[in-house]
Amino acid sequence: MIDRQPASSHSGLPLWVTGVCVAVIVYASLQPFTGWTDPPPGGRFFLFQWGQRWTVGDATFNVLAYIPFGFALVMAWPLRWSGMRAIVATLGSALVLSLAMETAQIWLPTRYASVLDTAANLSGTLVGAVFGALVISSRPLLNAARSLRETLVVPGESGDLKLVLLLVWLLAQMNPAIPLFGATFHLGQKAAFEPVVLVVELVQTASALIGIGLFTDLIMRKRWMGGIALVLVIALAIVMKTAAAQAVLTPVAWDEWLRPGHTLGLAVGAFALMVLFWLPRAAKSVLAGIALISSVMVTLLLPDFVAAKAPLSIFSWNYGHLLHLNGLTHTIVILWPFLATAVLLWRFTLRPARSGMDVQTEVSSA
Repeated sequence: MIDRQPASSHSGLPLWVTGVCVAVIVYASLQPFTGWTDPPPGGRFFLFQWGQRWTVGDATFNVLAYIPFGFALVMAWPLRWSGMRAIVATLGSALVLSLAMETAQIWLPTRYASVLDTAANLSGTLVGAVFGALVISSRPLLNAARSLRETLVVPGESGDLKLVLLLVWLLAQMNPAIPLFGATFHLGQKAAFEPVVLVVELVQTASALIGIGLFTDLIMRKRWMGGIALVLVIALAIVMKTAAAQAVLTPVAWDEWLRPGHTLGLAVGAFALMVLFWLPRAAKSVLAGIALISSVMVTLLLPDFVAAKAPLSIFSWNYGHLLHLNGLTHTIVILWPFLATAVLLWRFTLRPARSGMDVQTEVSSA
C-alpha cells in the first residue's frame, strides 16, 4: 500500500498543472470545434461498438496525453488521503473526462469516438497516478522537491502559476514549424530582406525574447538566477524543437528559423535583457507584459502575417493527433502572451501590498 506522507502545507502547483492538463485534453479532443452535426440515426453508442479501428500511434498518443493528468491530479488530492484512495479517485475522474470527450466526438464528423481510446486514456492515467503516489510516499524525494521549489521560485500561488505557464510555453515549442520567438511562420525566403518584413520580424522576435526573458526572471526568487534560468529554458526549447523536427519534419527546417529579421531581433533582445534584468520587479512586470503583447500585436502592421500559418505540408504525418497537436501549439503561442501578462498584472498591479514585499525580498537577496 502506498502511503501519502503528511505535510505542513499543500502546494497549489499540482492543481494548476491538472487544470492545464484538462484544458489541453479538451482542446485536443474537440478541435476544430466546428462542424457539429447529429450522429446517424439508429447508430449504437460507441461503448457498445465492436471492431473499432485502432492504431499504435493513436493508442500511444492517448496514453501519453493522460500520464501528466494522472500524475498531477493524484498529488492534488488532500494529503490525508491514502495512496490507494487518491489513485482510485484519479482513475474515476479520468473515466468521467474521457467518456465526456469521446461522447462529444460523436457530434463531430472529423473525430472518431472509441472505447479503445478510453481504455488507453485510463492506462495513461494509471501510470501517471501510480508514479505520482510513489513520489508523494517518498519523504526524501518530496522534501527535496519542496526545498528546490522554495529555494529557486518566488513564493506563493503566483509563483506556482507562473511556473506552470512557463511549462505551457515550453509545450508549444514541441512544434518545430513555429519559430522559437515568433507567433507566425514567415511567408517565404524571397520576402526576408524586404524592409517592412525585416522590421516586423525584428520587433516581433526582440519583443518575444524580452517578454520571455523577463517572465522567466520574475519566476526566480533571486535576481542572479534569472539569466541562468533563461539560458536553460531556451536550451531546453531548442532541444525539444530539434527532437520534434527529427521526428516529423522532412527535411529539418533549420534555415527557416534564423531569417535576417529574427537574427537581428535576437541580438537586440539579448542586449536589452542585460539592462532590463537590473530593474525592480514591478517595472520588469510591466515591461514584460508590454513586450509579450507587442510580440503578437506587431504582426498587425503586416496583414499577410496574420493569415500566415505553419505549412502543414512539411509534416511527414499531417493527419490524426499530430494535426491536432499542431493546432494546439499554435493556439498556445497566440494566447500565451495575454495569459502571462494578465498573471503579471495580477501579481504586481492588482496586489500592490504583496508586490512591495516581493520587491523588498529581491533587494535584500540580490
